[in-house]
Amino acid sequence: MFHPLLARVPSSFVRCSLLLSLSLAALPAQQPTAEVPAAPNASCPIMGKKISLPLFVDTELGRIWVCCKPCFKKVLKDVPKAHQTAYPVVEAVANTVCPVSGEAIGEPKVEITLQQKRFFVCCHGCVAPARADAQAVLAKLAAPQLVDVGNDLCPISGTKVAPNQFVVIAGHLVRLADGKAVETSKQDPAGTLTKAKQLAKAQPPKPKHVHQMAPKPDEPKPPEPAAKPPATEGK
Repeated sequence: MFHPLLARVPSSFVRCSLLLSLSLAALPAQQPTAEVPAAPNASCPIMGKKISLPLFVDTELGRIWVCCKPCFKKVLKDVPKAHQTAYPVVEAVANTVCPVSGEAIGEPKVEITLQQKRFFVCCHGCVAPARADAQAVLAKLAAPQLVDVGNDLCPISGTKVAPNQFVVIAGHLVRLADGKAVETSKQDPAGTLTKAKQLAKAQPPKPKHVHQMAPKPDEPKPPEPAAKPPATEGK
């Protein structure tokens, strides 16, 4: 129905509005980006200087960034002390879902600390995997809505994925093989995500998670589902 007020609108304004609408409709959809979330310590726990993002050590308490390569060995010499200095404030997170298994937190839950977060995993069996893949675990802890694609093969290289190597694309955590694959994925995030989903769909289904109790002092420890790798150093 024609409104009388429209008669007062200049025809040039109508034409400009129409052209703008058509131009916006012709624009391509915004492409997703590939991001690597991180929450580094502000200063080097050894020298007290500003950290260098490419320089870090992965430990059983998470990633610790340093200012220079000589600090690597000093961090590893006393990890608890380096961690306390790097992350003097640790936040307790009352998570209700295990960031490793995706299972609800109940009993037998286990509390662990990684970097500046203290949180729960659903059982003793998730402790070692959480420490080994700390960066992905912390990313899921910070954004519980993240969907872990769970691909076992890298969509860039086709080789096996590695701990702490991943990108977040459009709310999905895509696992990768190495740092080179991380950089390559940023050139085509949408294609990387699509390929990762295809790989995940083609792989055998993962076994159902079974809660593991912590061993009693007089009992032998059960086999770990994923052995904790040795501490690694950033390039």
